[in-house]
Amino acid sequence: MKIHKPVYWHQGMFLQPQHFQLADLHSQFQLKPFLDSGLQDFWGVGALTIAESALGNQQLNVLSAELLFRDHSYVVWPGNSICKPRSFASAWLDQSRPFNVYLGLKKLDTIESNVAVVPQLEDGAGRNIRYVTTQQGDKLADLYSDGPKAEIQSLHYVLQILWESEVEKLTDYNILPIARLERQGEVIQLSRNFIPPCYIMGGSESLMRVVRDVRDDLAGRARQLEAYKSPREIRKAEFDASFLMFLLALRTLNRYVPLLYQLTESPQIHPRKVYDVLRQIVGELSTFSERCDMLGSPDGNHPGLPPYRHQDIAPGLFAVRDLIINLLNEISIGPDFLIALEPSGEYLTARLPKSLLEERNRFYLIVRSDMAPDALQAAFRARARLAEAGALPLLIQRALPGITLTPLSSVPEGLPRRSCSFYFKIDSQSEAWRQVAQSCHIAFNWFDAPDDLNVELVGVSR
Repeated sequence: MKIHKPVYWHQGMFLQPQHFQLADLHSQFQLKPFLDSGLQDFWGVGALTIAESALGNQQLNVLSAELLFRDHSYVVWPGNSICKPRSFASAWLDQSRPFNVYLGLKKLDTIESNVAVVPQLEDGAGRNIRYVTTQQGDKLADLYSDGPKAEIQSLHYVLQILWESEVEKLTDYNILPIARLERQGEVIQLSRNFIPPCYIMGGSESLMRVVRDVRDDLAGRARQLEAYKSPREIRKAEFDASFLMFLLALRTLNRYVPLLYQLTESPQIHPRKVYDVLRQIVGELSTFSERCDMLGSPDGNHPGLPPYRHQDIAPGLFAVRDLIINLLNEISIGPDFLIALEPSGEYLTARLPKSLLEERNRFYLIVRSDMAPDALQAAFRARARLAEAGALPLLIQRALPGITLTPLSSVPEGLPRRSCSFYFKIDSQSEAWRQVAQSCHIAFNWFDAPDDLNVELVGVSR
């Protein structure tokens, strides 16, 4: 570690450029403890735009970038740096394999000059040097008084586009991976699974996408489990204790979904913070699964989820995302599908996906109404019919029964217990049901049905 000591400023000293250069380096050095301990891994990409249309011409063109290198050099393109496109035609020899791309910034040289003076900034692009400046500076106004304008020569960082075959040899460069190229057929594109080191989450769209996907998965499962929360049912003596697991899982999801929304709404968050939250989610969800322990280890003897690795974020992030999805699948026990029957003329009807009408599924009808239970059961048996939509009018005309519906005294396993709900098992082995399976169109009729009637068809895997 290079230690930059403070300058001894005193009366009568003859000022040299080195005094101001060392003062700048010392000011930067003073921030090192804060950056190393308070903000771990505070370097990488803050924003990046690559011209994807240029990839077809086998050229890498960085349109804009905000970068913080490991020596804490803050580089903005366009802004305080220069960067020219570069062709990878002769460098990417085996295009069946991915190709990694980097940006490099020459380290500060304590022996030789670090600045090249050029007629125009563009003349310095691609030069093996840290800074360039122009022979003629910019005329800048006096910010604090009405003094005359002064000509100031500003320094610009020289960014180099580098290939994976070059980075090992460039020990005098700060290297930052920015992209991975892939060939899909005749198309060269940026890999969606590559995540560069980022000092903020918004520095990578792939990173943001993973976090949003996890957020949406958790939110979707939470809404699914909300059907199992019913304060009125909990206070009843016959409350089904097996649903307590669903309530506990819902509490876990409800704790983390707002936090994930907050993170995705604040892209300035460091990726380490996001990874820590995702690992916490795994720890809590492991309560409801025998798949792994709180660290993500399948048996306690094998390593669980890897620690956060700033230089290689993607493997750990994808691993924790996949594990969360698997754990969610284990606790989200419910119907494989739930379809509401909607009014259509005199009937309630629904179109059923063919893929869901498999013999391995069990089918139920859920009828909801505030009607008195005994009166509802009696009226339902006398007047309600469920059948294939085309066959139902003839059944009503001839006063024939439809598909056999067996009333259930308890809630079937995997279905939510709801107030004012009545459950009927559908005879899926009957000829009438086979007609439904062929047409995928079902209809329900109840003459003189209650006004608040709601009917849902659900399927559960055997």
